[in-house]
Amino acid sequence: MAKKYMGSLGTASIIKDQSLLNHEAIKHQIHIIDELRDLIPPLQEEEYAQLEKNILTEGCREALMIWQTTKNVLDATTADSTTVYVLVDGHNRYGICQKHQINFKIHLVSFDSLKEAKEYMIDNQLGRRNLIPEQASYLRGLRYNNEKLEKGKYTRDDHKGQNDPYALEVKKESTSLKLAKQYNVSEKTIKRDAEFAEGIDLLTPSLKKDILSGKVKAKKSTIQQLAKLDSVQPMSITSLEEASNLLEIETPQKSTINLAIDNQETKEMLKQKIQSLAVQLAANPNSDLCDELIQASQALKKLL
Repeated sequence: MAKKYMGSLGTASIIKDQSLLNHEAIKHQIHIIDELRDLIPPLQEEEYAQLEKNILTEGCREALMIWQTTKNVLDATTADSTTVYVLVDGHNRYGICQKHQINFKIHLVSFDSLKEAKEYMIDNQLGRRNLIPEQASYLRGLRYNNEKLEKGKYTRDDHKGQNDPYALEVKKESTSLKLAKQYNVSEKTIKRDAEFAEGIDLLTPSLKKDILSGKVKAKKSTIQQLAKLDSVQPMSITSLEEASNLLEIETPQKSTINLAIDNQETKEMLKQKIQSLAVQLAANPNSDLCDELIQASQALKKLL
C-alpha cells in the first residue's frame, strides 16, 4: 500500500489479498455510495481539467482505495452478507478512467463500520492542502455533527440492579474541543462549521456543489442561519435568492419586524433589541451577535 494510505488509515487494516488476479475481478464490481462520494470536495474546473490531462498523459499513477465490506455492514437492516467493494478514495480519478477506458490500480482496505469509513475520508480530505475555506469548514462541521450524536449514550454494562443508574459514557473533553485541537482551530470555529455544514446540506446538490467548489460565492453567515430554520427539508433550497427569502420570513432575529404592529412600536422594539445586542456583544464578542446587530440596525434604518 502507498505510504499515503499507510500513514493515515489509523485502526483500519490493509487486506492481505492484494493479488493482481483478484484486483482485475474487483475493478468490475466497484460500488459508489452517494454519501461517501459527497464527502469529496468538488474540484474546480481547472483542477479537474489538469487531473484529466495528467491521467491521459501519464496514466492513473495513484491507486484507488477500495473498502472490502459486506451489505449488512453498510445497512444494519439487512442480514445479507454479500461482499461489496466500495470506493473510498479516488472518485475523480475513477470517473476519468471510466470515461477514457484507462486502467488503474487498487488497494483493498477494511473499516469496521460506515462511520469509521466516513471519519477516515473526512480526515484524509482535510489533510490535503488544496482545500478552499468553504470545503474545510464543511468537512470539519460534518465531523462534529456526526460525532456529537455519539455523546451521552447510556450503557447497561455496569447495570446490576434497578436502583443502580445506567453508567453514562463520560468523555474527557467535549467533541468541539477535541476536534478544535485536532484541526488546530478554535471551539467556536468548530461549532460555526457545524452550522455551516447543516446549512449546506439544505441546498440542492447542484447549488451545494457550486458553493463548495468556489464557483458560487455565498456568505458563510447566510448558510449558517439556514441551519436554524425548522421548516426546510434537506436538499430543497435551489438558489441563494430563495435562501435569503426564507431567512427574511422565518429567522427569529427578523421576526421582530411584525407588519401587524404599529410602526412606532416596531421602532421601539428594534431600539431595545439593538441596545440589548450591543451589551451582549461587549460582554461576549462573536459573529452571530454581530450578524443579529447588523440585521436589527438595517431594519430600524428602513423605518427611519
